Order: sequence, then C-alpha cells, then structure tokens
Amino acid sequence: MGENNASTKTPSPSIDFVAGVIAGAAGLIVGQPFDVVKVRYQTPSFNGKYTSIHQAFRAILREEGIRGMFKGVMSPMAGIAGVNGIVFSSYQFFMNAQIPKEGVNPTLGQICLAGAGSGVLAATLTCPIELIKIRQQSLPPNLNPNVFTVTLGILRNGGLRGLYRGYSATVIRELAYGPYFWAYEASCRFFKWRRHLPEQPPHGHGLIDEAEAELHSGLNWAELMAAGGVAGVIAWAITFPFDVWKTRMQSADESAKPLSLRRVMVDSVRQEGWRVMFRGLWPCLVRAIPANMVTFLAFETLVAHMA
Repeated sequence: MGENNASTKTPSPSIDFVAGVIAGAAGLIVGQPFDVVKVRYQTPSFNGKYTSIHQAFRAILREEGIRGMFKGVMSPMAGIAGVNGIVFSSYQFFMNAQIPKEGVNPTLGQICLAGAGSGVLAATLTCPIELIKIRQQSLPPNLNPNVFTVTLGILRNGGLRGLYRGYSATVIRELAYGPYFWAYEASCRFFKWRRHLPEQPPHGHGLIDEAEAELHSGLNWAELMAAGGVAGVIAWAITFPFDVWKTRMQSADESAKPLSLRRVMVDSVRQEGWRVMFRGLWPCLVRAIPANMVTFLAFETLVAHMA
C-alpha cells in the first residue's frame, strides 16, 4: 500500500463508504474508554474524583467493571453511518464550490474551509448523539440506562428541542474538521517534500478522491498514520475548550433551564479558573493517536479486501 507500484484500481464510493463506517466503528471502540475518562474530567459532579488518567481507569473498572469503560458507546456507534454520509458529501460540495475543475490540487486553506463547513453540517447529527452519550457517561456508577431509556427521558423533559441542548458549542467544536483535514494534508505534503515525491492530483475533490491520491503517492503506512495522529492532536487542541463547555451544557440537569454557551463559559472560568477549559485534554489526546491509527489501518485493509 502507498508504493509507486501499487495497483491503480480505485474502489467504488460505496465500498469506501462501507469501509469508512466499519473503520470508524473500530476506532470508536478503541478510543471509547478514554472518551469516558475525558467526559468524567469535564463533568462538574466528578470534580476532584480522579487525580490521573491511570487512577481514573482503575476507579471506573473497580466501581463499574469493564462495561463502565464503554458507557455511551452505542449512541455514536449507531450514528457513524449518518455522520460519515454528511461529512463525505458536504466536504465534496464545499470543495467543488471552490475548485470547479478536477485534477487540481486544492490549497491548504481550501481544504480547511471545506472541512470546517462539513463539520458545521455534521453537528446537526452529532449534537443529539453526543448528548445521549454524555448523559450516559456522566451518570453515577450504579446507573447504566440504555440509549432508548436516555433518549425517551430527554424527549419527555424537553421534546425534540431537548436533543439539541449544547448545539451552539457543538457547532463550534465541529469546526475542528477544518484543522484536522488541514493538518493531515499539510503533514502528507511535508513527508512528500522531504522524500522528493511528486504530487498526485486527485481525480475529484471528495474525501475519497483525496485519500486515494495519498495512497498512491508513495507515502508508507507509518507516514500516513503519523499524519493522522498529528491531525487529531491539532484539531482537538484548537477546539477543546468548546468540548468542555459542550459537555457541561449537555450534562446539566434535564429539568433545569438550558444555559447559554456564553453563561457556561463565563461561569466555569470565573469559578474554576482558565485551566477548566482544558480539563480532560490529556485523555482526549491520548485517545486520538491509537483511535486514528486503528481507523486508518482498518479502512485501508477493508478497502484492499473489498475492492
């Protein structure tokens, strides 16, 4: 894979999409325990309970068992196909709006804009998915309701609008798709420049087209996985404060009046200091590296076998 003599056969978009869903699920499972720890760090009711990532893992395993490490996994798992569909299609739309001709390499700025736009649209689906997940993860250790029960409770208390609590913070956080795609492409271009590899213009401007161009560019697996790891770290670091505020908005009491993003931002910083904006960052960054590696490896392996 990734060598100059690699097969030029291009998998169909449907194969790439199915592979992307399965690979995303694999990455989700690998990263879910770190996500649980991240949410616990960000939720006010768990303040001071965990002193380190290692201690958090031990405490959750001791009190809740292995199931506790995967609390809330079913909600994002069920929504992977929908989120992938929105991101894939909207990214290509935004890219075509900027570059109508095929065979032209986009600039890093155009890639960032297309990624950010696709993230904003994806927020319409990720917001309720994340709300349900966070409600499950922020419950006391002795409670472990399923997705249906949590969703029913949200709808009963707030109706359909209740599923979009924290939507403003979600939209801003999902802008991270822009820095993510920017950092990934910038890393790939750096590796190609360092090895004097020629640019491979994509046949189209979709994520699949760009991925196929990278796969046949001469970069090896280690370089592509390193690019994914760098991209994940940069994207999370840039938008992480909004992830904290989103968690606080979505984990608040269902019966209470929803707080605005501005109110949550001001109150949390005033009461707990500026460091609150990065609470849970380390488990998030630790999660980003193996999750991206597994997602990438699974995607390429599936495409190779399904093509």
